[in-house]
Amino acid sequence: MKTIVPVASILAALSTPAMAQEVKIGPARYAVAVARADVSATTPASARRALNRIGRAATAVCGGAGGSLREVTRAVEATACWREAVDGAVRAVAAPLLSQAWQDHHVSENRS
Repeated sequence: MKTIVPVASILAALSTPAMAQEVKIGPARYAVAVARADVSATTPASARRALNRIGRAATAVCGGAGGSLREVTRAVEATACWREAVDGAVRAVAAPLLSQAWQDHHVSENRS
């Protein structure tokens, strides 16, 4: 089972423009690079896009792949690995609009 590095690592290591490139950084420890420019949120819409990018990176690290079936992606998104990865990345970015988008995601998720 893969253990995700605190998502701050995901963002810190992410100076490359390539999206969701998984890198092994230790035994059963992985990080995914997301360019900081891809998660800079200046509007609510850009915050939602940034959250989606972070979510896709977390999906890659937590066992999903870019081309996974929707059911597989949803199963990965239901794991603690995915939630902790996204939460850590959102906290590391520390952008109010991104934090609000993540909070809104939780609210909508709980309604489903």
